[in-house]
Amino acid sequence: MKFLKKFFTEYLLLNLFIFGCVSLLSVIFLNISVFDPFTEAFHDFALTDLYYTKVKNRDTIYKGPVVIINIEDKDRTQIAYLLQRVQQGKPKTVALDIVFKQRINQQDSLLKKELNAHNNYVFGYTADFENGNENVYTDTFFTNQKDGYVNLVGENVEYSTIRDYHPFFNNREAFSSAIIKHYDSSTYKKLLTRKNKKTEIHYSGNLNNFTYYNFEEVMDPDFNASVLNKKIVLLGYLGMPKVNAGNRQDEDKLFTPLNSHLSGRSFPDMYGPVIHANILLMVIGNDYIKVVPPWGVYLLSFIVIWLILPLMCGLFFKGDLWFNSAGTLVQLIGGIIIVFVSILVYRYFNIRFDPGLLSACLVLLPTFINLYEAFLKFMHYKLKIRFRSAFLSKNDND
Repeated sequence: MKFLKKFFTEYLLLNLFIFGCVSLLSVIFLNISVFDPFTEAFHDFALTDLYYTKVKNRDTIYKGPVVIINIEDKDRTQIAYLLQRVQQGKPKTVALDIVFKQRINQQDSLLKKELNAHNNYVFGYTADFENGNENVYTDTFFTNQKDGYVNLVGENVEYSTIRDYHPFFNNREAFSSAIIKHYDSSTYKKLLTRKNKKTEIHYSGNLNNFTYYNFEEVMDPDFNASVLNKKIVLLGYLGMPKVNAGNRQDEDKLFTPLNSHLSGRSFPDMYGPVIHANILLMVIGNDYIKVVPPWGVYLLSFIVIWLILPLMCGLFFKGDLWFNSAGTLVQLIGGIIIVFVSILVYRYFNIRFDPGLLSACLVLLPTFINLYEAFLKFMHYKLKIRFRSAFLSKNDND
């Protein structure tokens, strides 16, 4: 009973003090410009990136309904012939991550004829969400369809890591949502329930993890077009085959959590069409990531630190030797456990818990305990407020 009383009074008050200090520090770090370099350094990093870069099996080949084809740098006549070849396989949906912004010459007529010969095309466009006046669509000479925006979520799409997307935004639907709408109406109805909710992308892999073909492979007379039957065929730019690795082709290539470099300077790692393919795989397989909301992170972190406090305070009362040595060991082991459990939960339960708050509290716990003791002594000796606490000497409590 004595321990429970102490647990729900002394340790609870100490925990409230700790999280009050953490909240104050977070306000300072977020609102004072001198700390901008530190906040920027960690802004584009998530602990779950470790799962993609160090844990996830990158040798798995996805065998589902999505097939990716590289249009390379082919002209419109060649693309028209490519589409003819693709349609011979009778795919369910042909999605074009390509925008034909304007007519170029009379050869465009062949492409127009092909685009109008079938009703299974889905077109992507670049949306201007700020004023709506600079949307980039395929020219109406080819089609009047305006299916889905290809924009992805990132503060700076050239430098930010693409972790999320919006299935719908400002009464418009994303490119991947438009593809699902054509491919499977029942899955699309489920997708509609997410509305404008920002959704974390559950990445399955990069280009090598998907079934994909380059232009020459598809146009080869020996190519078996039946492998495209009833599939979603996604066409877009995937770099140039047989190009020297030193001459990097990074057009339409973005940063994702699969990047082999977690921090520092690195090259973009994934082409836009592959990101859309990952989104399609996630939606079709209903393989969404459940993100613990901020209030849930705060509550869980509060409870965990509360449970650790009796141990840390016990070491504190034993003296500096115990507190500094054994306490440091508790911090080290606790930090490793937090990282390990976060990755396991993400991997096996599709739940992302941001351990940043919990880790920060654990690392700063000895400092906060010392501050708490100093705060109590200040109130007791300077402000003459009388109360009992284990952090005051026996004579002071009398």
